[in-house]
Amino acid sequence: MAFPEGQRSKDGHLMEFKGGIFAMATKTDVPIVPITLSHTHAVMPGNSLFPVQPGRGKLHVHVHDPIIATGKSEAELAALVRASFLKTLPLEQHPLEFIPSAEELISMSQQQGESKSTNVSV
Repeated sequence: MAFPEGQRSKDGHLMEFKGGIFAMATKTDVPIVPITLSHTHAVMPGNSLFPVQPGRGKLHVHVHDPIIATGKSEAELAALVRASFLKTLPLEQHPLEFIPSAEELISMSQQQGESKSTNVSV
């Protein structure tokens, strides 16, 4: 398991990805299975060594379909993983630079309802 951001978020928003895991995937032709963890910041903020509240009913794990690395660049893989994450992350955890229009919000809301990922509440 690898975390594309390379560190914990200080404010709970999705951060820019580092390239290491995408470089490994392109060199080894190993598929990437994106796993989105939502609401982790509420349970264990980036400046905390231990959880600050119980996670039951708050944390969500979304296992997405595998992304085949063969023939894709590191940038393409990063974009596909980021798109997978954004489909299931709550809007309050989207990157600050990502400010969707009303139409995009409606579309994203519909996509979240239709998502084929496997959702598990923890």
